[in-house]
Amino acid sequence: MQKHVKNYLHHFNIGETDTWYCEACMREFPINNGLQIHHIVFRSHGGTDDIKNCMSLCVKHHTMAHESIPKSEMQYIHNYFLTGRRKIFLK
Repeated sequence: MQKHVKNYLHHFNIGETDTWYCEACMREFPINNGLQIHHIVFRSHGGTDDIKNCMSLCVKHHTMAHESIPKSEMQYIHNYFLTGRRKIFLK
């Protein structure tokens, strides 16, 4: 398992077989099948594996994060999620 995934699971006390939320649409998916941990700032651009830079996304929203959603919007969504609040941002 990659370091950023371990960090994310540890931060939220999630097991590898648990379900968790896409931070964008708030749908629940199995950790090991349906969710992906996304680097808001890519490692190739100096991003870290820290929880402040990694967010859980379903496949649909992970693709959108790479293609059409600005990093600033992804960071806003993630910061909101980290405060313990839950809100549907994207459909």
